[in-house]
Amino acid sequence: MTNIIPQKISSLFLIAFAALLTACQTVPPQTGFTPEQVAVLKAEGFIDQGFDWSLNMPERLLFQTNESAISAEQQAQIARIAARLVRVGITNARVEGHTDSVGAADYNLKLSKARADAVAAPMQAAGMPLSPDRIVGRGEDFPMSSNDTEEGRQDNRRVVVIVSPE
Repeated sequence: MTNIIPQKISSLFLIAFAALLTACQTVPPQTGFTPEQVAVLKAEGFIDQGFDWSLNMPERLLFQTNESAISAEQQAQIARIAARLVRVGITNARVEGHTDSVGAADYNLKLSKARADAVAAPMQAAGMPLSPDRIVGRGEDFPMSSNDTEEGRQDNRRVVVIVSPE
């Protein structure tokens, strides 16, 4: 009789464990963005980074040495993208400015912030709610290419727009 109770408890435990495993397998993965939002992100050149999406390489903004200004055409394109994101409910964005490693680190940090501000302005004008803590300069700390070549330094003078689900 003492053997029957542990067997029943053991059987109940196994049944409950199997039910939990089955439930875990049927939960769909949570991406955070709706299919409509994902379609817009892909159409605008953003790439999936896991949880966040960032503007795709060909679409990123590149700057000349010591420059932070963007053309009226670039401003219009940025505003159009931001308005489209806002229309589908994507309003959680971060704008990160970057520089190459030429020059003093403190100067590059200020320059990268100026680049981020230049991109954030048309986004905000198009309705993207960007608080000051979401517009950041990263300076030369996160190069995407080697600073040993002109091409690499050009890659590093950029602004990246990163969006996340709410």
